[in-house]
Amino acid sequence: MNGTALRDSLRLAVTVTVVNGFASLTGLPFGLYASLAVLSVTVGNYGNTLELGRQRLVGTAIGAMVVFFGYRAWGHLPLMVALPLALLLARLIAGSLRLTVGYGVCCFVVVMGWLTHDQQLGTWIPLRLLWTAFGILMALLSLRLFWPSRARIQQREGLLQLLVDLGHALLEATQHSRDLVHEIRSLRVSLLRLRDQRQGALLELGSLASRHPAARMWALLDQASESLLLDLDELRRLPRPNWQDWGLQGDKEAGRAFVESVAQRLLGWQQMLGGSHQLQPPPDAPRPTLPLVMLRSPESRTAYQQLNPEQLQRVASQWMVLNRMDVTIADTERQWRELVEASP
Repeated sequence: MNGTALRDSLRLAVTVTVVNGFASLTGLPFGLYASLAVLSVTVGNYGNTLELGRQRLVGTAIGAMVVFFGYRAWGHLPLMVALPLALLLARLIAGSLRLTVGYGVCCFVVVMGWLTHDQQLGTWIPLRLLWTAFGILMALLSLRLFWPSRARIQQREGLLQLLVDLGHALLEATQHSRDLVHEIRSLRVSLLRLRDQRQGALLELGSLASRHPAARMWALLDQASESLLLDLDELRRLPRPNWQDWGLQGDKEAGRAFVESVAQRLLGWQQMLGGSHQLQPPPDAPRPTLPLVMLRSPESRTAYQQLNPEQLQRVASQWMVLNRMDVTIADTERQWRELVEASP
C-alpha cells in the first residue's frame, strides 16, 4: 500500500470512528446510517465526495418521500402490487433528475422503509435523513481537516509538475543522451491521470466551472502539453539528418537552441503559475521563436542545393515539428494573456 492509499485508509477509519462515537453518545437510533454514508461517499478527493454526497442525500430524500406517501396511498394493496408501484415512482423521479448513485439509494430506501420500517416511518425517515446528512458532512470535513485531499489542488500541482517533466524531457532530446521512450510513456500516463481527476476538480469550482479561469487555464495547459508531447515523440521517431556531413551544422545548432528555449519557457510557465494561486500572465521575457531565417542563409542555401530529395525530406520534417512547437507556444501564451485580461 502506497503512502496516498494508507493516508486515505487512515482518514476513513478515523472519520468512521468519530461518527460511530458521536452516534453512540447521542443515543438516537439508526446511527449506523451515518457510518454507511461516510463509507459510501468518501472516494479520495473533495470534489468527487461532494458529488456522491449530493446524490446520496437527494436519493435518500426522494426515497423517503415516495415510501412515506406511497405507503399511505397503496399500503392497503397487496405487497406484490404496492411495492413495485412505489419503486416505479421512485425510478421515474430519480431518472428525471438524472441521478446515478442516488438512483440506487432511492430505491433501497423505498424497499427498506416499506418492508422493515413500515410501522415507524414517522421516526425512521427523519432520522435516516439526519444521519445521512451528518455522515456526508463529516466525510467532507475530514477531507478538509485531515490530510486535505482536494482535486483542485491536485489538478493544479499535477499540471505544474507535468510542465517541469516535459521541459526536462525536451532538454534530454537536445542531448540525444538516451532513448526517450520511457519518459514519453510516463508523461502520457501523467496527462491521462490528470484528465481522469479533472472532473472532481471541476466539481469543486461550482456550477459554472467551465467558465472559471482556473478550469480554462487547466484546459489550455492540457492542450499545450499534449501538443508538445506529440511533437517530442515525433522528433524521437524521425530519422535524424546528418547535419554536419551535409554542411548544416548552423541549422542543427539553431534547432537545438530553440528546443532548449522551449524547455526553459515551460519551466518559466511553471514558476509564474506556481508562485501564486491568482492567475498570473505569461513570463515577461521575450518568447522563444524559431529562427527560420537560418533557412535563407548563404551557407544553408548552398548546402540544400547539394542534398537529394530524401535528405531534404529529413531536414524539412525536423523543421516542421519545430515550427509546430513554435505555434503551440505562441497560441498558448496568446490565449493565456486573453484569459488574464478577461479575469476579474
